[in-house]
Amino acid sequence: MVQEPVPEPVLSPMLSPSETSPTEQSPTEQSSATTPPTMLERYRLAASLAPDRLPALMHNRRVEPTWLGEGDAFTYTRQCEDGVEECVLIDPVAGTRAVAPSLAALGVREPDIAAAPAGVLLGPDGRGLRRRDHDLWLLDGDAETRLTSDGEEGFAWGALPSDSNMVVPFRRMGLDLPPVATVHSPSGRRALTMRVDERRMRVKHMVESVAPGGGARPECHEWRLQLEDEGAPPPSECRILDLDSGTAVDVDVTDELGSRVVVNGTSEVTWSADETRLYLLRCAPGDAGAVIVEVDVATGQRRDAVVLDEGPLYEPNQFLYHLPLVRVLPESGEALLFSQRDGWGHLALYDLASGECLHRVTDGDIVVRDILHVDVERREVTFVAGGADDGWHPLWRRVYRAGLDGGTQRLLTPEPADHDVAGPQPQFFHLVFGKGRPPVEPVSPSGRFFVDHVSTVDQPPVIVLRDAEQGGRIVLELERTDVQPLLDAGYVAPRAFRAIADDGVTELWGVIAMPEHPHDAQRIPIVEDVYAGFQIAHAPHAYLGASGMSSRQGNLPAYTALGFAAVMVDGRGTPGRDRAFRQWTHRQGHTSRGLEDHVTAIASLADADPRLDRTRVGAVGHSYGGYNAARLLLRFPDDYRAAVSSAGVHDPAKMRFGAWDWHLGAGPDRASAEYRELGNLHLADRLEGDLLIACGEIDENATVDHSLALARALMDAGKRFDLRIWPGVDHYRIDAYARMTFWDHLVRSLLDERPPRGFAPS
Repeated sequence: MVQEPVPEPVLSPMLSPSETSPTEQSPTEQSSATTPPTMLERYRLAASLAPDRLPALMHNRRVEPTWLGEGDAFTYTRQCEDGVEECVLIDPVAGTRAVAPSLAALGVREPDIAAAPAGVLLGPDGRGLRRRDHDLWLLDGDAETRLTSDGEEGFAWGALPSDSNMVVPFRRMGLDLPPVATVHSPSGRRALTMRVDERRMRVKHMVESVAPGGGARPECHEWRLQLEDEGAPPPSECRILDLDSGTAVDVDVTDELGSRVVVNGTSEVTWSADETRLYLLRCAPGDAGAVIVEVDVATGQRRDAVVLDEGPLYEPNQFLYHLPLVRVLPESGEALLFSQRDGWGHLALYDLASGECLHRVTDGDIVVRDILHVDVERREVTFVAGGADDGWHPLWRRVYRAGLDGGTQRLLTPEPADHDVAGPQPQFFHLVFGKGRPPVEPVSPSGRFFVDHVSTVDQPPVIVLRDAEQGGRIVLELERTDVQPLLDAGYVAPRAFRAIADDGVTELWGVIAMPEHPHDAQRIPIVEDVYAGFQIAHAPHAYLGASGMSSRQGNLPAYTALGFAAVMVDGRGTPGRDRAFRQWTHRQGHTSRGLEDHVTAIASLADADPRLDRTRVGAVGHSYGGYNAARLLLRFPDDYRAAVSSAGVHDPAKMRFGAWDWHLGAGPDRASAEYRELGNLHLADRLEGDLLIACGEIDENATVDHSLALARALMDAGKRFDLRIWPGVDHYRIDAYARMTFWDHLVRSLLDERPPRGFAPS
């Protein structure tokens, strides 16, 4: 059953939607009024709407504040209609907005950016750490002091682990990486660092057939990796360095603490004010619990301060690529932690001395996603959450403020829409890609004001400044995103839909974008862009280009230009919902793990709209989505006619050790049938539709042997399929040629048409 329409945002006059819709005609009405485009014209339109071209067609999509450090005043850069940029100065307290061609014209000095030299991790006191000869060195002005002396190849301090999936791209970029998994103390006197023992890991090889530097000989790339069928790797090591004295203390890792400590930055590594104690989060995917560990900085001895057990599965955040939801408050002897004990996703306050849960801080049928600000003096936390307590989209982000002592939670963003207030970034991403600038902070230094991007999937953002101390009152409208160039280029915004899951009860959410010019207005084929993983919510719930959304949203315009109805949907097992929904696929390796929900959702769409042709459905996905695109075609041959499996992970044994633990729990039986059935190879004899397997030859994440293993299984089963191996391509690049190849496959399989010969990708 499809329930429509989705509730429209009831926005205040300041936030009323812009009149950006190009027409009120339905796709069918438009197509009958004009001559349908040729296939060549469709390809050209699809290419003009490729994902990498869409950002330039939106003006003022985001406001990234630079806080001036003088109260809560900030500046940002905006785009004028003629493409010229200008500077804006905001005084939130006075509620004023000034615009000028430059910061100097506003009377604002250019901010001092303490950009670290390449490969250097700067501390709060200006001294830096860098790696050399597998060890860490202290840089103090022109002086360099060696801090460790026992580093070696494959066991180096602050080195990027080889299973990061980024070894080759970083080599190609020529990056001199700063020490990773290394965090300074607030004074800069001390630092915590780690090293991963890769000495006994076997070397994995990739051959790049056409070397980028020229020459006839292929280039061989290699890195160390512990695969799923090779047993657990040895534990990592932790060390606390005293940068003043040059002494060091090892942290006890006898129970493999080091292999599980989360070190992404200051949100997981907390020092007491006097720097005598250090607090770490110990947790790993698939574990039933987590531990807040207190470390004596002088001796390295530790104790388990807070022990959580929320079996069968504990998660520090439902969203894998967001920071763990933990804040340790050493001076009050408390810790704020994420908990799904009551069936939702809340923050709870724990006592560091006793380890007991004092009380739940947050309330309602919500799932907390990010902690934006903790005010220890006012004992308040500002956070982002989604939920189902109001009947709106459960993944729409809302901002709340709650007292740490409970009972005072308040919604600060009441409009029924998505409120995109970006959470904090992991330290590593900022160090590598931040270009020396401080991280973008949407919340002011005092925690009082924050920048809110308000949108839905079909209503472009209105960007406002809000006052948290006054209940989220809108202080100023900063920008309205101009999407007219996007619409003029042929962009068709998707609309949200609701359907019922395969269990006949659970509500699912997704989006569908209809073609403006279908080939046959009464028989429109469907392309589902699929991910279906536990890592992210795939279907968008905000306008194109929102932070925290799947980048695959950018593929839908090309599909609609070609004449397909494009769908994205989240089945059970994806994040952002109640615990039962979220963990429904945990320890279900022998099942389809939520894929039935995708079949049901598409059937519901076709039942509600007879123009949709359920006999011509294709799936396309990349990475985990490539794995599931093939899996949909193999498991449901009566429901899917075609699939594009890009960079799929088809053989569980070929993954790095622990990669499937979220599904099966820590320490699964890797000889079991349940484990074997996680992969796709045993399904090869079920292939009936048209399958395209594609992979980059230097993909570290979903290595080419996954795709070749599935190809071999299909060959052994006597099945026809198509295979593309992209020379010189890694996991993170799908270029215009690859996209064209995917379009060709879908056009042949679902439209029974020949791709145009006159089209050349660019």
